[in-house]
Amino acid sequence: MQSLFKIGMCVLAAMCVSCFAIETQSIGNPVGTNFPKDGEGRVYHLGLKKGEVANRILLVGDPDRAKLIVTMFDHPEDVFVYASNRGFTTYTGTKRGTPVTIMSIGMGLPMMDFAIREIRAITEGPLFIIRLGSCGTPHDDIPIGTLVVADKSFCITTNYAAYHQEERSDSVLDYFTLTPPIEPDLLLHQTLVTVLKENCNGTFTVVEGTDATADSFYGSQGRLDDEFDDRNEGLIDTFMNKHPNTGSLQMETFHLFHLAKLNGDISAAGCAIVLAQRKSNAFLSNERKHQIEIKAGNACLEALVR
Repeated sequence: MQSLFKIGMCVLAAMCVSCFAIETQSIGNPVGTNFPKDGEGRVYHLGLKKGEVANRILLVGDPDRAKLIVTMFDHPEDVFVYASNRGFTTYTGTKRGTPVTIMSIGMGLPMMDFAIREIRAITEGPLFIIRLGSCGTPHDDIPIGTLVVADKSFCITTNYAAYHQEERSDSVLDYFTLTPPIEPDLLLHQTLVTVLKENCNGTFTVVEGTDATADSFYGSQGRLDDEFDDRNEGLIDTFMNKHPNTGSLQMETFHLFHLAKLNGDISAAGCAIVLAQRKSNAFLSNERKHQIEIKAGNACLEALVR
């Protein structure tokens, strides 16, 4: 029975990923340099204008993940779809009758910055934003396939100037800065944890933990590369000593929380599927990942409309 379920999920995943044939679009001629928009009011990177984004938003990195979760809308065959030529794809529909947007934004701090600032520019009123991402974990006791909900997040940023000094330092913290952690919106975070646990149905385990958001995938996440002098040996041990409850290591969540705090009218929360166990070197299969994406994605939508 379990094998039939897995086969069925794989078929569903393949069908969902191919069900949207989307061509990218460009906005018209931009006007202004401080916050460029075209004559229709479409923002430069998302390509969207007012009325095309809901005030409840689920952000993902992987465009295929967005396609899977769209099937959890009330009417997935009848959604607004827009793919910008800057790597953002937006789906706006309803969940339990409430307008919701799912947006794939790609990876990294700049893509999160584009998304949040431009969403804010074309919406009015409070925003509720959840990120469902993927991550590695530096924590010994968290296996692949776990969903880590960030109860706080700190950022690992590279001190580029330190690499170009005459003298070489023996301290990893001369090359990387760890910011103080910031917290998500408490109510949205608690709602997300509750709904995820209600809906996991044994598909995945939900834990709360500190998130580490790095400014790159390789150097500032402690990956060792003989081709580059990253000087990151000991980086993971260093931040784990300071933040021993760190459960996720990825590239976006801190910036979401940061911008939410700067705006004051954005409620933000974040969770991530553990794809890689950095201590054991285990990596989650695509089949298992798709199962979790659908279940967790549906729970995130439920949390947004609850």
